[in-house]
Amino acid sequence: MLPGEDRAARRVLTVCMAAGVTTLLDQSVLNIAVPALRRSLEAGATDVQWIVAGYSLAFGLMLVPGGSLGDVHGRKHLSLAGLSAFVVFGAVAAAGTRADLVIAARLVQGAGAGLVNSQVIGTLQDHFSGVGRARALGLYAVTGGVAAALGPPLGGALVAAFGPASGGGCVCFSARPAGSSPCGWRSAGSRLPGGPPDTAGSTGGGSGGRAR
Repeated sequence: MLPGEDRAARRVLTVCMAAGVTTLLDQSVLNIAVPALRRSLEAGATDVQWIVAGYSLAFGLMLVPGGSLGDVHGRKHLSLAGLSAFVVFGAVAAAGTRADLVIAARLVQGAGAGLVNSQVIGTLQDHFSGVGRARALGLYAVTGGVAAALGPPLGGALVAAFGPASGGGCVCFSARPAGSSPCGWRSAGSRLPGGPPDTAGSTGGGSGGRAR
């Protein structure tokens, strides 16, 4: 059973899971396309490592400061900003013809994804409490596992369908159809705090009141 007894809470949960799976998928989808990327970009081993690992590095570095910014300034606008950066720079990476451009785009894209996921985690903690919060965070963890499992098959299917020359770019673009996620955040905007969580009247208590 999903956490939350009302439709609004379930709507917030659905939006959070959609944003989470969209950004987490990009951490694993590119691994299978490394040979295609290396050939299409004429990239060296170091370049490929940065393309693949740079996303995860920027993602992880953004989680803590992103969460702190969300505690102070509210989560809705930061979520939209992160998703916008994720989509725009994902498109730049997909269209890139030079390794250095793709590396830079993946770094910014990873930072955007980290900003989104820090707001997702904070929003779940703000809107749910007790058993409902545990279930919501558990669903987020399951979402990450599903995204990690789906990434390699999806990447392989795209490379097989479009060939090594353009398959790498298609893999970089694979999560962009979920660029509709910002629309989802907007549709749930009345449910997401626009200001600091502890003053937005969110259920379950804001993250500003959580124990550090």
